[in-house]
Amino acid sequence: LGCGMAFGQVSKTLHQTFFLDGAEKVNINVVAKNIRMEETKGTRILVETKVTISLPNARLLDFVCNSRRYDLAAPVDATTKELTISSKKSNDVIIVKGEECIETLEYVIYMPTNVKFSNNSTIVNSDE
Repeated sequence: LGCGMAFGQVSKTLHQTFFLDGAEKVNINVVAKNIRMEETKGTRILVETKVTISLPNARLLDFVCNSRRYDLAAPVDATTKELTISSKKSNDVIIVKGEECIETLEYVIYMPTNVKFSNNSTIVNSDE
């Protein structure tokens, strides 16, 4: 008999690096429980994404992470010299054995010291 506990969760940290490509300002447009900005040297932006799912299923977590579900896009507008880091798309709800899997995202964004942070339109999602 497989007797799974109904409570518990698993998490994983993903990393993405973005090049400024001439951008002087950065906009952040993501949905997250928490976002923290840190300064760093260099010319690249590093984003750490901590993904937590409400089901204690490491295989499911690996699957959704490897499917690029949480990848961010970062196009540069050459006219305004702004780079916008945003969620690529809205994701469908994950249902496992009739139970909705709650996903929680937390970001740490390491921003080069020479870049202006122009706008944070992060939607804080505090579902727990």
